[in-house]
Amino acid sequence: MQAIHQDNDSVLTECELPALKRLVESLETRHHIQVIKNPGICLTMVRAEDSLEKQEFFLGEALTTECEVSVDGRPGYGLCLGEEPIRSYCVAVCDALLHGESAAPAELLAFLEEHRALLIARDTEEFNHILRSHVDFKLMEQD
Repeated sequence: MQAIHQDNDSVLTECELPALKRLVESLETRHHIQVIKNPGICLTMVRAEDSLEKQEFFLGEALTTECEVSVDGRPGYGLCLGEEPIRSYCVAVCDALLHGESAAPAELLAFLEEHRALLIARDTEEFNHILRSHVDFKLMEQD
């Protein structure tokens, strides 16, 4: 079994949907995919942890979309925030291929690496943008 990045789910749920859809459409031509549970909207309880007492509590509910598939007999599950039936299906297909006994398709692994790098670049740019608006109160006190 191959090494699985822990952030694959983040990449799949945050990448551009058209690119993810094109990937899955190409995978559909080479794999037998059976939808076990059609994409459906549900409410999911969001857990959080109190930072002081380390007590777990439920923050509230979030609207999510979930889907279950079988890819070449391997189960796959997709869950994403919001009403995104296409994305939840795509995530489920990728999940089945990533967690199967055989190696994941090279194009799926390449897609994940490419989009992981794009998301890191986006997050870095956003962080740098926020830093530009950072106020240094120590410098203000010197005047």
